[in-house]
Amino acid sequence: MKRLLSSAALAALILAATACQGTPSSAAAAAPQAAAPAETNINLQDFDFVTSKMRANYAGWDSKVTDETRPALDALTAGLRTEAADASPEELTALLQEWMAFFDDGHAGVSPLAAEAPAAEPSGPPPAYPSLDWTEASVRAQLKTLGKSRDPLEGIWQIDGDRYRIGVLRTPGKPEAFSAAVLTTTSESWAPGQVKAELTRKEDGALAVLFRSGDHSEHLVGGNLLLGGAVIGVEGWGNWVREVPAIPDPGMVERALPTGTLFLKPLSDETMWLRIPDFDDSRAQPLKDLLAEHEAELASYPNLIIDLRENGGGSDHVYAPLTPLLYSRPIYTVGVEMRASEDNIALRKGIADELRTEAPDVAAYLDNQNARMAANIGTFVPGGDDLVSIERLEKLLPFPKRVAVLVDDAASTGEQFLLEARQSRKVTLFGKENSAGVLDFANVVGMQTPSGRYQVYWATSRSMRLPDDPVDPDGIAPDIRIPADEADPVAYAQRWLERLVD
Repeated sequence: MKRLLSSAALAALILAATACQGTPSSAAAAAPQAAAPAETNINLQDFDFVTSKMRANYAGWDSKVTDETRPALDALTAGLRTEAADASPEELTALLQEWMAFFDDGHAGVSPLAAEAPAAEPSGPPPAYPSLDWTEASVRAQLKTLGKSRDPLEGIWQIDGDRYRIGVLRTPGKPEAFSAAVLTTTSESWAPGQVKAELTRKEDGALAVLFRSGDHSEHLVGGNLLLGGAVIGVEGWGNWVREVPAIPDPGMVERALPTGTLFLKPLSDETMWLRIPDFDDSRAQPLKDLLAEHEAELASYPNLIIDLRENGGGSDHVYAPLTPLLYSRPIYTVGVEMRASEDNIALRKGIADELRTEAPDVAAYLDNQNARMAANIGTFVPGGDDLVSIERLEKLLPFPKRVAVLVDDAASTGEQFLLEARQSRKVTLFGKENSAGVLDFANVVGMQTPSGRYQVYWATSRSMRLPDDPVDPDGIAPDIRIPADEADPVAYAQRWLERLVD
């Protein structure tokens, strides 16, 4: 599901531009049309806005819309536009996202914006939500009584750390059904005793889960017990981690399932483990501080695991402090070219203005690109002065000697990091899966549709690696493919590193 990009996220993505040069190539432009009566249907206003903005501004348009694919896109556009005229808001969202799916690009999409509901005076009693008279003491007592007869689903579980702690026990009178009641929560919209979910075991052992989200809306999804009963995976709603009975090896859950926490810790006397959930600008200083705090260990441990599983990307400059740890020879980076359009220039100028105080050098870099674009509307222009940039460091660090990078579903800037890291003689890429395959078209901007109900966003740059060396859509393959049934990818990489002899 595409996420709505905030101003900060848009700024982060646009920072991923890399230097390049080359002959600008023509961008597709809409053919001039005779003036037509203004469209009055609000759905069609939004639909036409999305399709026209993509056509005029998206850096991937020329690559995705060719003589071979244009008839299919034209037919899709005409058909969906007809459906859009009388569509409900939910149906229109689906239609717009179906149209965007044609481009198969995580850096191009449509996200619904939350509608602002008018404030209303409370009337009548508050809604009555399903609840049980369970307490932590009563759940713990029942679990103790059950002893070895406890079903693997029964216990006390955590959702989002301490966001929710829930007790799960059999539903009275329903042998294959289980109720999950809140014991403690930091959510203001939930209270102890309210039933967060109802789980039913199916014949194949999987779970049917009626899950109630933060606003108490109900969602029927699938689920499974994972890691020998240590985790309940709920499709679309994350993982529940068992607290009671205690998990024999709590670290196994952290290693098996990528967390959203940045940390660096030792796994043994030989191997350090660095977890980086994303390269968002907010990670820049914490990552620098973390590396400084553990400088002595990094200078003495022979092995380092960098865990980029599900890394959502961000800004290239955030991972810059890692480069000295990995460096073994000059790093080559192929640059990008920017699609020059009035919208792209205006939106990028807005981002530059937001960054003038906190990152004046970046703002100046964007100003330079924008000036180049303004002089070449309707073309692609180099994002920098060189087609290929070469980074050379004066010093090669003796430690770490070996670096494993976990690549599964790392996206955008995470993939740019992989392209640079794999050039090092120290680095080996590991993964059950490839990276996400969302890099070739980048530097995202966005606009609201005329109704204010949606935000459409698109990439403004394309890599000069294209068409010969794409990352999209297949992603970057690991050097070492971790077996699909391996429960602990971090331990797998650790064993591999520690078997090596200098």
